[in-house]
Amino acid sequence: MKYGKLIMAPSEYELIMNLFNRVQPKDVVHKACYDKLRLELTEANIVEESQIPTDVVRLYSYIDVQTPFGRLEDYQLVMPSQDLRDPKKLSILTPMGTALIGYAQGDTVLWNFPVGERQILINRVAQALPKNLRELEKK
Repeated sequence: MKYGKLIMAPSEYELIMNLFNRVQPKDVVHKACYDKLRLELTEANIVEESQIPTDVVRLYSYIDVQTPFGRLEDYQLVMPSQDLRDPKKLSILTPMGTALIGYAQGDTVLWNFPVGERQILINRVAQALPKNLRELEKK
């Protein structure tokens, strides 16, 4: 891990924890992913927006990753309500979404997918963060 721990802004941390409190996992795979991210968040480096490196995966980041299933390019990590029918949007509550948040470009992430444990390489991260995450929590 490039920075040693997940890196996240307080507003993103609160949004994710609120989601976990409101949303029930749809199966055992999702539950395992939520539990792993919750554990990682207990040790995460929660810092002010200005201190977050630009290569860290955040809500609304655009990412290119390499998985055992192929290369995924120009995906955007979004809130669950914003991924409807857009194949290039990746909900924070999907196994891949929970795997990537807080990691950085160049990191290889080991994560449990529906077909078993696999590695994801984060090839590129570009930021597109909305100005007010609190407004998005209401959606």
